[in-house]
Amino acid sequence: MQTHTEIAVRPLTSFLGAEIEGVDAARAISTDMLTQLNEALIESQLLVLRNQTITVEQQIAFSRNFGELEQFSPHPHYQKHPEIFPVSNRQEDGYLNVGHYWHHDGSFLETPTRLSLFYFLKAPLKGGDFLFTNMYLAHETLPETLKQQVEPLETLHNNGVVHSLVRSHPITGRKALYINMGLTVGIVGLSHEESVWLIRDLNRHLNRPEFVYRHKLQVGDLIICDNASVAHFANYADPQYPQLQRRTTVCGTVRF
Repeated sequence: MQTHTEIAVRPLTSFLGAEIEGVDAARAISTDMLTQLNEALIESQLLVLRNQTITVEQQIAFSRNFGELEQFSPHPHYQKHPEIFPVSNRQEDGYLNVGHYWHHDGSFLETPTRLSLFYFLKAPLKGGDFLFTNMYLAHETLPETLKQQVEPLETLHNNGVVHSLVRSHPITGRKALYINMGLTVGIVGLSHEESVWLIRDLNRHLNRPEFVYRHKLQVGDLIICDNASVAHFANYADPQYPQLQRRTTVCGTVRF
């Protein structure tokens, strides 16, 4: 018989994110605890679990609680674990120059990534902050004329995949902006020049501090991000300040 264990949920800001206490990602979690995590994720969109010590296998097992995991061409350090996508500012540790712009992971997929889980093994003493922006608020605070303009539009990725620029969240139904600044090559139906100006306007809008949470990395941080309602931006850290994360991603189930 499972006992009820209440996790602690502490808001990180008034508009995005929560720090979670009472969860050890190295151990199996109960159905009740998973329900609480999913509820907190829907409510806060971004969860931070501090001071976690987990192996590769434990990270994969914990991530699988949320759904099927995406797989990648294995990195040399993780030949037996295609679920792991390592990102670093040192070539010997992981992939370089990843995500230094506003984006949703897996937006280039026909069925985009649902969740991203970032586990930090090395955190730089200087630089390298992760930024997260609330895409519900980004949509809701657009000037009315711009909101009406973007409503029917679709973004074109560099691999030909097309997605709605405004999407309805598959669980909450709330509308959110959805765009990858690094992989979007145009807006369907707009000229190249029109696309460039609109993307620039949206990029400036996403930087507004009233819906951007800046996360200062610490070793042992495990971050769970809802890709449907949150975009993120990885700031650069000089290689003299090592940074390393192992990322796992949960497959999406909804095309849009």
